[in-house]
Amino acid sequence: MTAFRLGKLCVPYTLKRSTVATRLHIEMTLDGMRVTAPEAVKTEAIDAALYRKRRWIVETHADLQSKHDNMHKIARFRTGAKVPYWGRLTRLETKRGTEVAISYRNGFLVELPEQSSAKQHDDIVEDALRAWIRDRLVDEAKRFCRRYAARLETDFAGCRISSLSTRWGSCGSSGVVSLDWHLVFGPKRVLEYVVAHELCHRVQRNHSDAFWRVLRSVFGDYEHEHEWLMRNEHMLGYKRIPLADDGARGSCHNASSSLDAVQTPENAD
Repeated sequence: MTAFRLGKLCVPYTLKRSTVATRLHIEMTLDGMRVTAPEAVKTEAIDAALYRKRRWIVETHADLQSKHDNMHKIARFRTGAKVPYWGRLTRLETKRGTEVAISYRNGFLVELPEQSSAKQHDDIVEDALRAWIRDRLVDEAKRFCRRYAARLETDFAGCRISSLSTRWGSCGSSGVVSLDWHLVFGPKRVLEYVVAHELCHRVQRNHSDAFWRVLRSVFGDYEHEHEWLMRNEHMLGYKRIPLADDGARGSCHNASSSLDAVQTPENAD
């Protein structure tokens, strides 16, 4: 990994050479910056192109840094930690058990056998929590799909939960509603909005005025949820702070991310 440097600013980036790219493409996320360049372009030309885009890089990096600072952070997955869930920070308690098990009552209780290291303990708890909350998201998403399919007098072919890199949801001609799993970290009403939005595409395959009228007729006033997503994508997740012996990641920072909030990409001439 290399880095773009301007004064005291250091922005690590990964460089990908492409046989099909015809121009430099820059994408910056909470996980860092990615640069795609035509295979034949020399390093000096890439450096020059990045320098020409220095204003966009500086401004976008500052915006992402602000979002990073406001993201919830978790240092240890042990009793007392707070985990985002349906728009709230939920208390976590861990205790010794014979097998990994999760229960929920005014907070998460994770039982697990004793582990040989703090990192192993945290990894097991985090993985178990992620699987558990994804299952809850599936249940709620299917419930909302049934509700809005009925209101729209249409159908859907299923509900798929995954990590979507550029959108919160989609619904193609097959009728399958795809949703990004990070929606479980936001208010449940936001998930409901995304489901309603996608199912409205079963009626209107565009974002015309007619589409928004249909959405309003079945969901009601949607502006609040729409704006929440636009402004708070960085709240749909958390930053896990690595333990001291995990080692540094990247050439200018050392935090790992559970959220990939994509920013507007930039092309360089």
